[in-house]
Amino acid sequence: MTAQLSRNPTPVAPALPAGRPGVGRRIGELHRTPMRLVAGAWATHRTVLIGYGQLLAGAGGRLVLQMVYFLVLANTLSLAEMGVFASVSAAGVMIGCLAGFGFQSFVMRSAAGRRSSMGGYLAVYYACFGLALPIMFGLSLALYAFLFRDVIALPGYLAIIVVEVALWRQIELLVQVNNGLGRYAAAATVMSLPIGFRAAAAVAFWAAGGGNAETWAVYYLVGNAVSVVVLAIRFHPRTRMRFRAALLKGRLRDGLLFAASYFMFLAQGEIDKLIVLTLAGERMAGIYAISMRLIDFTGVPLRPMFMMYSRKLIQAGRATRASLRESLKVEAMVAVVSTGALVFMVAVLHIRPDLLGPNVSAAYGMLAVIVAVPAVRNLLEFHGELFFAFGRMGLRAGVTATLIALKALGFALLLTALPDPAQWSLWLNAIYVAIYAFSFFTLYGLLWRNTVP
Repeated sequence: MTAQLSRNPTPVAPALPAGRPGVGRRIGELHRTPMRLVAGAWATHRTVLIGYGQLLAGAGGRLVLQMVYFLVLANTLSLAEMGVFASVSAAGVMIGCLAGFGFQSFVMRSAAGRRSSMGGYLAVYYACFGLALPIMFGLSLALYAFLFRDVIALPGYLAIIVVEVALWRQIELLVQVNNGLGRYAAAATVMSLPIGFRAAAAVAFWAAGGGNAETWAVYYLVGNAVSVVVLAIRFHPRTRMRFRAALLKGRLRDGLLFAASYFMFLAQGEIDKLIVLTLAGERMAGIYAISMRLIDFTGVPLRPMFMMYSRKLIQAGRATRASLRESLKVEAMVAVVSTGALVFMVAVLHIRPDLLGPNVSAAYGMLAVIVAVPAVRNLLEFHGELFFAFGRMGLRAGVTATLIALKALGFALLLTALPDPAQWSLWLNAIYVAIYAFSFFTLYGLLWRNTVP
């Protein structure tokens, strides 16, 4: 290093021409330039950076609460009971997409744009929510008879379903409305508080000695019900709601299209849990659910950015080629962050296998080989935000329906041909990469041809 420095001496102050007027001033300006650039960037993006900071702070607190909730529950329930709970929850999440017949999308858009119409859309949403409840519970009972009657009692099943199709939909609505209004700190609180109540319910369940999925369902229902009451009182927008039949008639078709596309988008991330439960049994479903839950943590720092980026595109009003090129850069960043987070988790579990408890350590073998899964899951979530922001709900519905079919078929063939998890875990990468490639080329191909240069 010393020899290299002597061959390439660094210029120092005496080497500058002496006595030339203005040299000192220009040197001072060069020193001040980086500070000016930083100050200029802060002034330009101040609102965005503060908003993201608020959301990220909420995401950090949420991550801690999610870890407490997950670790306590995953190590209190057995692997088989965890698989049953995760599968019922996945079914409820998919059925719950019918809540409000998709009018929550118009509530979010009105909050981000025309706030004067938000009260009307809220009234229509709640009316449609009441109409959708009997339909959702009817579908839930049919699914119970077909898939779950041999693995969980009906009262416990219904308790979990109520949380997913009714209570969590209200929390989701409050998050979307506050994000649309630019109240990022409130939105972060709305997301964090229910997880805190869930964590408290899990700790109470553990302290009481644990039990099976039916017993946990009671704690799960109570914790979520309390959080919904608290959040509705504190964070529901103070706006006058007036039901307008014209809004319902004029927007019902688009709302149902959004609900269908939202269902299909969520189904592509949840259908695999039901297939694993059916073809591989409750214990393997538990291991798979724990693996996917750990992978979900890789998206915690990304979701605040997805929300803000979607809001920015909605306000822009149309897709341009510049915005698509920017989206590609965001995709690269998402892939790097997601994969890096998985590598970190695998390294930690390799060094300390029992750090997160015995049940979580059982998922280490699967995590170590599904390298592509975190990036694909987070990127598909990002694609969903792009479809929504660019108003391509019909395209989103078609793409997600194809993804569900591809994923379901791939999982069914894989589990049938290779029943040993040690064999089929590696092939999960191929399934996920295939569905991502289809989503990528369809989304950007069609949007690029229809954008403004």
